[in-house]
Amino acid sequence: MRITVIIPVFNEIHTAGELLRAVHEVARQDWQVVVIDDGSNDGTGEVLRHECSQLGFELVCRDRNGGKTAAVRDGLVRAVGDYVLIQDADLEYNPGDIPRLLRMAEKSGEVVYGRRPSYWNRPSRWLFASGVLLIDMALLFLYGRFVRDHATCYKLIPRKTLQGLELKSTGFEGCIEITAKLMRSRIAIHQMPIRYAPRATTAGKKLTIAYGPRALRSAWRWRTWKPATSRLTPKVAGRAFVPRDAKADSFVETATLQRHDS
Repeated sequence: MRITVIIPVFNEIHTAGELLRAVHEVARQDWQVVVIDDGSNDGTGEVLRHECSQLGFELVCRDRNGGKTAAVRDGLVRAVGDYVLIQDADLEYNPGDIPRLLRMAEKSGEVVYGRRPSYWNRPSRWLFASGVLLIDMALLFLYGRFVRDHATCYKLIPRKTLQGLELKSTGFEGCIEITAKLMRSRIAIHQMPIRYAPRATTAGKKLTIAYGPRALRSAWRWRTWKPATSRLTPKVAGRAFVPRDAKADSFVETATLQRHDS
């Protein structure tokens, strides 16, 4: 099963190089890795160009910052893998978990989310953890189905399914759009625990409390969306959400892209 890993990057000069090397460490010969420089202006672009040329990853450079999901959409245009995984460049997620997610996907043939620990024992995490849980509950109320940690970066999705969702979001609210549309499509989302090393806003974390209202608006927006079933994978599930535990040479492509309209 071939996988395309899409890595959107914006101003991560201190972590991008290490993250790309970590992905390369676990990548198999049939992996495609597409890195999107989303208009970085802190020197990250130079790091990405060097690392991608050394590691054989594809690089797409956008001339302006358009948002995480806009960058993912650009990567999805180039994806050729059977499955697509989104990987942040901030070292909060450990690429060593990707093979575990793949093994579950190979068994299920469906979507797999990596579920982060909430760290309720850390007062500094209470605001973020409770905010994510609140939105998880809002999705349950609106869609009648529950997935814990909708905002996880690690979403492993069949490429044709993800393309069939026809994403419109540009920013972090893409997490809501993807999850909501999967729910509307009655496609199973399996979950498994992953490692997670959260960083603080002072250390460069870009997701803030302002995400909450945007996420709720996005959840409301997609409640009537209807899938074009011919563009989705045939597997659907009545029991949709099942939590369980459970490096080929490429080319470097540099392109200048305009920002997506919202």
